[in-house]
Amino acid sequence: MDGRAVRWKRHNDDRRKRIVDAAIGLIETDGVNVSLQAIGQAAGLSRSVVYRHFADRRELDLAIQADILAGLWAKLFPAMELTGSIRQIISRTVGAYVNWALEHPLLHQVADVDTAPNGTGPLQQGLDRIAERIKELMLAAFELGGVEISEIDKKAVDPLIYGLIGMVFGAVRRWVHLGEGIPDAEHLTSVVTEAVLAMIDTRATAYGLSIDHDQPLEDLFG
Repeated sequence: MDGRAVRWKRHNDDRRKRIVDAAIGLIETDGVNVSLQAIGQAAGLSRSVVYRHFADRRELDLAIQADILAGLWAKLFPAMELTGSIRQIISRTVGAYVNWALEHPLLHQVADVDTAPNGTGPLQQGLDRIAERIKELMLAAFELGGVEISEIDKKAVDPLIYGLIGMVFGAVRRWVHLGEGIPDAEHLTSVVTEAVLAMIDTRATAYGLSIDHDQPLEDLFG
């Protein structure tokens, strides 16, 4: 790619970002149903210029959602680092999500829908990363406890984890939708954390394993 092509690509990337940033700003202030004309005006661009950078409204909506989710994942993934106890990791992660949703209820509404076909959109991609991290944690905990897990049970962990993630997202979705702030973010984080721990305990008990929620993982992993 020559210098001119690089400059042109940078120009196009800057324009796309300008359009997406304008759309997100409008969603935060005016609601989720913002028009293409309003987005163009907020970006200082005509409707025709917007369409030069996005094939159609669906492509623009996907770019908006991807940018919103990038902000959410930037909060969640650091919270999921395997430091501290299981309770601390879950509480950190749930708390990061709850507080982000509280601060950005309208962005949460946009983020919480998989707009791409066949579950290939930015939401599902992020959920897949979260599920993989949780799966690694659960299987490692079972193995460290001396539990032998069959291949069938390993595969059963997958839908269980997605169900667990769905429970967390569903609880926060409903809480945001009600818009009452009751319970408060701290209380909701505590309740959801305990629900997640209870689900993990159920599977651990099936293998005769007792998990200390407050034991630092550093102790387990040596």
